[in-house]
Amino acid sequence: MTFTESIATCFSKFVVFSGRARRSEFWWFALFLAVVDIALSFVSDGLSSLWNLATLLPYAAVAWRRLHDIDRTGLWTIVPLIPAIIMIVGMVADNPFGPVFWIGAVGFAALSILNIVFWASKGTVGPNQYGEDPVT
Repeated sequence: MTFTESIATCFSKFVVFSGRARRSEFWWFALFLAVVDIALSFVSDGLSSLWNLATLLPYAAVAWRRLHDIDRTGLWTIVPLIPAIIMIVGMVADNPFGPVFWIGAVGFAALSILNIVFWASKGTVGPNQYGEDPVT
């Protein structure tokens, strides 16, 4: 899948959480989002924030479908939010950089790295429980 095909596919399937997404579809779209975000941040932090908010759903959908391609549930996409919430609670309830914060930070980092490994993994060859192989 090419860069432009990836962008078109991800925006046309911006609320489609079923099916599978190739590695190229996910990574080209992630690159596009990052480049536009960096460019907008030079113009205005507000525009950058608006861009991130507007593209959150399409990014979540392609990340979800990417996990389906390796025969994993898309819920792995949101698992790092659990320790992120623990971090926030630790900052509010405990001191800003107390032990609760660091437990959440380590958990968030570990689960985020795990997601990156999942997204970079080769997809299941042939059909799986989430649909047909997107390569064929």
